[in-house]
Amino acid sequence: MSANEQQMQAQLPPVPPTPPPVAAPAAVAPRRSPGVAAILACFPGLGHLYLGLYQRGVAFFLAFAVSIYFADHGDVGILIAFVWFFNVIDAYRQANLINQCCATGVMPEPLQLPKGRGSLGFGVFLTLLGVLLLYNQFYPLDLTFLVDWWPMLLVLAGVYMLAKHFVEQKKQRDAELPSEPV
Repeated sequence: MSANEQQMQAQLPPVPPTPPPVAAPAAVAPRRSPGVAAILACFPGLGHLYLGLYQRGVAFFLAFAVSIYFADHGDVGILIAFVWFFNVIDAYRQANLINQCCATGVMPEPLQLPKGRGSLGFGVFLTLLGVLLLYNQFYPLDLTFLVDWWPMLLVLAGVYMLAKHFVEQKKQRDAELPSEPV
């Protein structure tokens, strides 16, 4: 090689190595549109059927039908709205989860409460609710005040969540502070 050719060769960027051949994915599930799932979920259960979650779709349809029955035979019409909104939101989130799993090929771990937390409070709540309803069977209670005061449950839940947030922030700040030597 002449000096001129060597000089031109030195000015050229190095050729990157060729990547190894990628194997074709085996039967990748088609992506599902979260928007379509949410729109179809306006009819409870249909969005989940679109996603291939048949048992979940049937469960939401039955929950919607039962909530209509209870609204017709009692004063719990808000249950219809709760089931409907939860159905739409769940269909949207399930579509995103399915797409995430298809993209990464990894199924995320199911959400679990830490061991020893959550079950005691819920168990106490169910026990007290059962005792109250059983007592109401034999000695009718006048619970009409709940019609006016039910938003207080939302206020109490919000105050609890705010208090929990600030306690967690305080714990993080205390953990970040360097310990003073004695």
